[in-house]
Amino acid sequence: MPRPRPLVAALAVSIALASASACGSDAGDSTSSETLRIGLSAESGVLDPHAFTGNFLLLDAIYEPLVSYGEEGRLEPGLARAWTVAEDGRQVSFDLRDGVRFTDGTPVDAAAVKWNFDRWVGNKRFSFFRASQVISSVEAVDADTVRLTLTEPYEPLLQELSIVRPVRLLSPQSAAPDGAFQNPVGTGAWKLGSQSATSVVLERNDDYWGPKPQLERLEFSVIPDSQARVDALTNGEIDLIGGAYLAPITPVEAKSLDDRDGITLLTGAPDVSIMLGFNPEGPAGDKAVREAVIRAIDTAALAKTLLLDYAEPARRVFPPDVPDSGDDLPLGFDKAAAGSLLDAAGYVRTGDTRAKDGRPLSLRLLIPATPAEGQLDPRTMAAAIAAALKEVGVGVEIAPVDAAAYYDERAEGRYDLTFFETLGAPYDPSSSIVSLFTSGARAPLWTTPAIEKLVDAALFAGDPAARGAAYQNLYRAVAADAGFVPLVYRPRLWAVRDAVAGFAVPPSDVDLELAGVTVG
Repeated sequence: MPRPRPLVAALAVSIALASASACGSDAGDSTSSETLRIGLSAESGVLDPHAFTGNFLLLDAIYEPLVSYGEEGRLEPGLARAWTVAEDGRQVSFDLRDGVRFTDGTPVDAAAVKWNFDRWVGNKRFSFFRASQVISSVEAVDADTVRLTLTEPYEPLLQELSIVRPVRLLSPQSAAPDGAFQNPVGTGAWKLGSQSATSVVLERNDDYWGPKPQLERLEFSVIPDSQARVDALTNGEIDLIGGAYLAPITPVEAKSLDDRDGITLLTGAPDVSIMLGFNPEGPAGDKAVREAVIRAIDTAALAKTLLLDYAEPARRVFPPDVPDSGDDLPLGFDKAAAGSLLDAAGYVRTGDTRAKDGRPLSLRLLIPATPAEGQLDPRTMAAAIAAALKEVGVGVEIAPVDAAAYYDERAEGRYDLTFFETLGAPYDPSSSIVSLFTSGARAPLWTTPAIEKLVDAALFAGDPAARGAAYQNLYRAVAADAGFVPLVYRPRLWAVRDAVAGFAVPPSDVDLELAGVTVG
């Protein structure tokens, strides 16, 4: 069932956010260690919470938000121990925790919070989430109270304040006199010990306001090759890999790890959908073509053969566990129906490819030439889709381009088909519907004036029932347009050595959730 995320939350208890981390040890060593060794797929980047460079999980370990994203999508107190919402929904006041300090000793007071908010509120770089646009002012009411004034009531506000960037709090004293970022100084359970191109060390924050980690140290080793990370785990060189942004595991690697002694493979409920989108300016502007493509693709077979049953076939915009994901959409695989739709629309089959008015029905499928680290190779998925469409007489030209060109060409509409993904927790559903279904986004999935009105209706719904109904209306409208093909829900995969106890798949792949973890 979809999980509600109410804006008005009667939460008065303090929620412990500290990561109680586990320690790694060599295979066969029965003694515990003070250090957990973690694989990292790429360099950690500049750990600025108000930029787009740093690794999500390292930012999560160092910095904290006012509102936290908990298990099953529950919103919980973070650096704000409670909040109140004005009756008209246009103001939200946050009561800050007493006595919390950044690791440089700077107090977390209303002035520090305002300084952080002023760095991103209204900034076009952060238009992917509406909180940056609907907050009209940030006021330090007193040392312990921050008040946000909104241009209009906005129900997803608290959820969007739980994301990793740019809402996490940086010490104002750590910045340069002109406000430029200098050092990563937050309030989290961990602080930066050292950082290089090949490794990062986080040290326990002994002055942390919440329950302190049992570990003293986290060591991240940058291992760009996915298989090399798997080997390092099985050889006892590292203790933990997984997650979309830490050290991704492919389905093939997951199958291998599942059979290895001394390793535990963990899977979490999916929170990301992989979809096929259409460019309405080309042949896919014909609704019959879009419907035929939807009908021609056997998503259950994709999940089984390409993702080895670690993924589920998709039937909606968001996976079922995402709040307000609605109901399954009506169209699905039916190869005979795909052919009938094209026949009725006048696409005559002669040989392998259909044509209409002398023009062959051929679609350009734009893909990145190389896969994201640890993810399914898009060429494999593209080949499977091309083969399925060929069976109903639709030609496909697979067009692989390098990563930079891919995003430019997608934004410029130089495709007939291409892949899209939702953003995942804690961003969904609000952030994804803005990026997927509004014309202001860079390369939206599907947008029309009517769809954009439905997006606004969902974002600004006044209560949970109205919100759920508004999201469902949006999904139905996109489905009625045959605006995309839901393919699969991306798997969430993690793996640990058996010496690590108590690790569970975190609430989202941008969290490094280590509470209760031990290593012996």
